[in-house]
Amino acid sequence: MTTDERRGSLRKRFLLWSGLLSLGAASLLLGAGSPIQREGQLALLLGLGTVALFAELLLVRYPLRHAYIDRGIWMSVSTPVVVAALMLYGWAMGVWLDAVVTFGAGLLVARLKQSRLRWVWLNTAQSTLCAAGAGWFASLFPLPRQPEGLADAFVSLAVGLFGTLTLYSAINVLLMSITIALTEGVRFRWVLRESLLDTPRETVPMFPLSLLLMVMLYLYGFAGLLSVLAPYLALRQAFILYMRQHELYHQTIRSLGFLIQRAHPYTGGHLQRVAQWGRKVAERLGLPPERCELVYDAALLHDVGKTVLDERVLNKPGRLTPSEWKQIQRHPQLGAEILSHVPFLDAIVPWIAYHHERPDGKGYPHALRGDQIPLEARIIAVVDAFDAMIGGESPSQQRPYRHSLSIQEALAELRRGAGSQFDSQVVSIFEQVVQEWTPLMRKAKDG
Repeated sequence: MTTDERRGSLRKRFLLWSGLLSLGAASLLLGAGSPIQREGQLALLLGLGTVALFAELLLVRYPLRHAYIDRGIWMSVSTPVVVAALMLYGWAMGVWLDAVVTFGAGLLVARLKQSRLRWVWLNTAQSTLCAAGAGWFASLFPLPRQPEGLADAFVSLAVGLFGTLTLYSAINVLLMSITIALTEGVRFRWVLRESLLDTPRETVPMFPLSLLLMVMLYLYGFAGLLSVLAPYLALRQAFILYMRQHELYHQTIRSLGFLIQRAHPYTGGHLQRVAQWGRKVAERLGLPPERCELVYDAALLHDVGKTVLDERVLNKPGRLTPSEWKQIQRHPQLGAEILSHVPFLDAIVPWIAYHHERPDGKGYPHALRGDQIPLEARIIAVVDAFDAMIGGESPSQQRPYRHSLSIQEALAELRRGAGSQFDSQVVSIFEQVVQEWTPLMRKAKDG
């Protein structure tokens, strides 16, 4: 099948799928219109829709893990509003509310980003079907007729609300996975599996907000919804400030790494490789993800102390004199002193200060032994020594005072130093990482 034929086939499948979704959504909206008119809920629908649409345009992005770059989930507030409406006012209100909000937000986004309108209706159709399915489950948990009975029914309603939110998310993941598989021509099972991995992290944070919205709407009506919106906006602003702080953190890391690279051109590729390998070893050792990312940052900055040393000593091709060697031995402590004045780098300062310590106590600058050396510093010591032994990929990255070894020769040196110069466990894990990495690099070069 040619590329054009494949595109044509994907387009036909997409049009058929979107047509089926549209037909189902239109039927549901027509069926849900009569109950809303009969019960006089049109004003409530417009009010809830306006607030939910406003909140949808002010999404909150909460970080998944501390210190990760650009990692987070955009949490939609319109979904908790829809789920609360399903519990309180029935499936008809929830279906129309979700359709109005999704269509309104989609039109605004499409106009700003100049995207195709067909995706707006497709998203609206999918949201309508999600709300209908979740609304069926919500109907199994009726509300008490009087507010006084809310406390007795609270646990049952909370379970119903969580089930409604979960079912809504599950239907959404299923429909989106089918859409992506059809439009991109990828395997449905793979898309579904990848989408399900993030579903709990997206759904669980919405539950407390959905519960709060349901209670406030039930007790105080539309005014209760507005009272919830104020702390939501405050929360949003707090997260924005949080993300800006971490952007500044990573800009500082990058700037310091660039400073080291400009001072010593051969360290550019070296620092990147040590940082990447260090993070991989930390992951294999079972360190928490945020700790692994900090290992990456520390490895990127571990030679920052060399920027204040004498260039003639650093680049001397021959053997160093005792006084020159003492200067070199100062660079871990100098790097720690430089970074100690940056408050959000406190965690990595000891790792940089101790990355030349040895398990046998013969390292520098403090002659620490064994477990006195932080594990993160022991990781940096191993990967730093290995990369220094194999050298860089270009002449500018080759060290002027050291003959490069092959990968296997460098690994043999690490094994000889395991237990004395290097941590044995780190060496073992790092050797596994390198053995996996080498075939990939050869394949990339051959390709």
